[in-house]
Amino acid sequence: MFPLLAIFVMNPNHSIDNNWSDKNMMNKKIIGVMALALVMIVGACPAFAASSASSTQQVTVSVDPTIAIAATWASGGNNSTISLGALTADGIQKTFAGGASGEQLYTYSNVAIDVYTKASGDLTDGSNTIALSNFLYKGGSTGTATAFSTTYAKMYNNWAKAPQGSYNVAPIELDLTVPFGTAPSNYTNTVYFSAVNAGNATGATTP
Repeated sequence: MFPLLAIFVMNPNHSIDNNWSDKNMMNKKIIGVMALALVMIVGACPAFAASSASSTQQVTVSVDPTIAIAATWASGGNNSTISLGALTADGIQKTFAGGASGEQLYTYSNVAIDVYTKASGDLTDGSNTIALSNFLYKGGSTGTATAFSTTYAKMYNNWAKAPQGSYNVAPIELDLTVPFGTAPSNYTNTVYFSAVNAGNATGATTP
């Protein structure tokens, strides 16, 4: 009987010890999870060297070289149509002064530029033509009336950068002679202006 009693007495104590051990392990696990969570929370928060009632930050920005020009006719919008009106086929050169009522070229560029010009070709309407050699321009660095060409020619050399928040403007004179015998019609061509950095050895290539 004694051995059985001894076993009976020992079993409850052993059970109590096991329960205590299990609770101990559970508490350790809970503490471990809480510690891990705390580490993760602290890691997710930015670390500041110091804090105060004010903060000062430096701002930096880079401004790129920018080339921007516009061409207007009679104070119209950029790329407005150059309308020379109805002319007589009398072989006399007609002059259209540059300015607010004629052709003007603007630069909004933040660097000095060279400006080139060209025309698409003769003024035409079907098979009827007015030779391009009859169509001239003057302005910028070009002091005398010069015939347009189908390849770019420099017409403004080292045009100064625009003032901040504003622009520089130059009047461009145009001249056209309609030869005797030119058939009545509406003639058209296209004039181009293109700008590059001042001193660019390649010159204008587009459009």
